[in-house]
Amino acid sequence: MKFVKLVFSIIFSFILLFSNSSLEAAVEEQINLYISGPKEMAKLLEAEFEKEYGDVLNVYHSGSGPLRQKVWTEMLAGSIQADIVWGAEPMMYQALKEKGVLLRYRPPMIQDLKKEYIYGDGYFTAVNARYGVIVYNKERVLTDEIPTGWADLLDRRWHQRLGIADASQSSTALAITSGLYQLFDYSWILYRALGENEVMLTKQNIDVVSKIETAELDLGIAPHDGVLRLINKAKKRGIESPLGIIWPVEGIISIQRPIAIIKKERSLEADNLVKKFVDFSLSETGQNIATRFGFITVRNGLKLPEGVPQTIEVSSLDWKYASKHQEEIRATFKEIMFTD
Repeated sequence: MKFVKLVFSIIFSFILLFSNSSLEAAVEEQINLYISGPKEMAKLLEAEFEKEYGDVLNVYHSGSGPLRQKVWTEMLAGSIQADIVWGAEPMMYQALKEKGVLLRYRPPMIQDLKKEYIYGDGYFTAVNARYGVIVYNKERVLTDEIPTGWADLLDRRWHQRLGIADASQSSTALAITSGLYQLFDYSWILYRALGENEVMLTKQNIDVVSKIETAELDLGIAPHDGVLRLINKAKKRGIESPLGIIWPVEGIISIQRPIAIIKKERSLEADNLVKKFVDFSLSETGQNIATRFGFITVRNGLKLPEGVPQTIEVSSLDWKYASKHQEEIRATFKEIMFTD
């Protein structure tokens, strides 16, 4: 009897040891995703990916600016904790590539992407995009004064009526600023006019849109996706939103949201999961989830979000230049906006 108990004890110990080892292995195979964008979108992406792979994602969600700051702070401290970074704007990824902290990976569906989104040399890949546009309050801006393009914002009629996010605080606002600087032939004419018109500065782009919605401002510059989400939210409540979008004739500012893998030691299983998630982000399923929240797909053959015209002029921007000169652009913005 004692012998039988001893055998069962040994077997039970092995079971516990095996179970603990399996648990530790499962924990080790989890990967860290840093992502910006709507929180609900991040939740849906996580849930859809984990349907196939199990509870494998640890998700850090934030706005574009905080995401950029977290990644940069961790890099300077010696170790980026993320395995995957998705969101913000191309300037951050170009800088990370130059720092040598990104793993080169070419997703198999790269051939399905629109050619304007194929860049990054495999170190990062555009997953979706948001457009910098002019937003206005349809109840406050008269029909005959609705701008058709960026150049119309030079007019003195917009004195104290217009808002933009602070490019010294918001990474997306910095990207829009860089884009408009390039669009105006590498000139600050637009921003000097905005400064003279005493433009209101907000901390985040969505603050601009919210102030236009509540008629604190008449119009402003912001990404289109947040506007679409508010318009759709109002529609679901059975009311018409006062928000309107102007697609400037000179071209909208296309701000891609890349994805990249951080170069670090991982198990073979974890490395496979990381690449599978990048593939998932570019799959039709991943793309369609993001499109539901207003983001522009990078793949051929998929629908644009409702409310985005099928044919609009899109500006081609030099993101390498923007990344190289971002501190100079940020400093000039501050000089224009904060100098009496």
